[in-house]
Amino acid sequence: MEQYVKYLRKSRFDRDYAELSIEETLKRHEAILDKLAEDRGYHIAKTYYEVVSGESIAARPEIQKMLEEVSLGVYAGVLVVDVERLARGNGADQAYISQVFQFSGTKIITPLKVYDPSNEFDEEYFEFGLFMSRREYKTINRRLVRGRDSSAAEGKYINSIAPYGYTRVKLPNEKGYTLEPHPEEAGVIQTIFSLFLNHAGTKVIANYLNDHQIPTRHGDLWTYSTITNIITNPIYMGKIRRGWSKQVKSIENGQVKKRIKRHKNMEEYQLFNGLHPALVTEEQFMRAQELRLERRPAPKVKDDFELQNAFAGLLYCSVCGKRIGRSTTSQSRGSVPRLRCVNARNCHNSSADYKVVEKEIITALRTWLDGYRVKIDTVGFADEISEQNLLLEKCGQELAKLEQQLENAFDLVEQGIYTPELFQERREKLNASISRLKEQRSGISLYLERLQSSQTHQSNLIPQTEALLESYDSMTNQERNDLLKVILQKIEYQKGGDGEIVIDLYPRLPHL
Repeated sequence: MEQYVKYLRKSRFDRDYAELSIEETLKRHEAILDKLAEDRGYHIAKTYYEVVSGESIAARPEIQKMLEEVSLGVYAGVLVVDVERLARGNGADQAYISQVFQFSGTKIITPLKVYDPSNEFDEEYFEFGLFMSRREYKTINRRLVRGRDSSAAEGKYINSIAPYGYTRVKLPNEKGYTLEPHPEEAGVIQTIFSLFLNHAGTKVIANYLNDHQIPTRHGDLWTYSTITNIITNPIYMGKIRRGWSKQVKSIENGQVKKRIKRHKNMEEYQLFNGLHPALVTEEQFMRAQELRLERRPAPKVKDDFELQNAFAGLLYCSVCGKRIGRSTTSQSRGSVPRLRCVNARNCHNSSADYKVVEKEIITALRTWLDGYRVKIDTVGFADEISEQNLLLEKCGQELAKLEQQLENAFDLVEQGIYTPELFQERREKLNASISRLKEQRSGISLYLERLQSSQTHQSNLIPQTEALLESYDSMTNQERNDLLKVILQKIEYQKGGDGEIVIDLYPRLPHL
């Protein structure tokens, strides 16, 4: 029996379902494809739900999995609501998708048309559809940007979350939003600017707010970077900034990488008069910018930067959850590297010598590896994988039986043995049973995939950890850090008053 697959993805440009959530839109699209499959007798083997946003294939994991299976010729066809669900990315993405379907002989099936890649006219029509989809994407995107630019020029607040110090409110009798001062936060903003204009540094201001138990909006501690972001935001002098950040794309190892670049100088972006009231005067804000420029800028990172902390991005405080950073004692104390909580002012987790903590982490990693080997050897997943395969096979047999019964019902009504009413009743019962069985099969398949993924992951995790432990002393800190991030999600550190260091490891084990 030929197998088909459904691919569902909500576009942010869906006009018909603009007010619906992703889940609601996918549900409606799935109903369309289920009706299509039922009418044409397609056997749906799997459904892929893409819930992430991204125009390129690299940003969409589900289509990557589907294309990998399609390239193997597993399916006779892929059902989509329209071809633009497959690709609205660049020409390279579109060419790749076209080749995958052409070389595998897999059909693209939409409610309006079936694209057969072996047919040169269909192939051209499909490629043209992808091209027009990309063109429409860019046109709509430009229209959205122009609309946001126009709203900003009118002084409206166009972001979805209000900055600290304000609340976001709907403009009466017109489209758009503006800001109103928050009754509690607005005073904090004025305090921050007052302290800064009186020559208090950003760290001093952050410590002042933390010492006075003034929380951030989400209850976190204030940091110097948060204070800097407030000091440099012209929203507080009643302005709307536009074009102060942009997305920069680059190619690394054959993959398109995206990063956000933010302009630091006000001359590099546009400013518009906002409809909202200012919390500080324009003179106060501009004076704050002058003070920032007068202070010595932070030293630039050298081109030959060498990582000094093998646990960067991995080590966290088990007391407050903040990052554990590396610092160095003064020259008079020997310039010894140490590890301490970045929230040391408010957290009582003691600092420790870097080498001592490093030794504890490696010891903990060896202990974990020994226990993990025993667990894999004694438990494993082979028996459970075999059991799930049998259940999957049984599900397939039951499903085939029900589908045959449905086919027989059609024959019986055509022969006049079933009345239309009896046929409708019988059909509804069989379709309900088929739907339940398909859901059950889908659940078993998903669980089986996770089991198999776990087994593969385990076979990789052990040799990776062994390689790290065997070669650790000869590695650079960057090499250690790269491999540790493959093995571990994070490391938690605690040192009590008695001097005992406690290390907790969180390996990257897949969750079933």
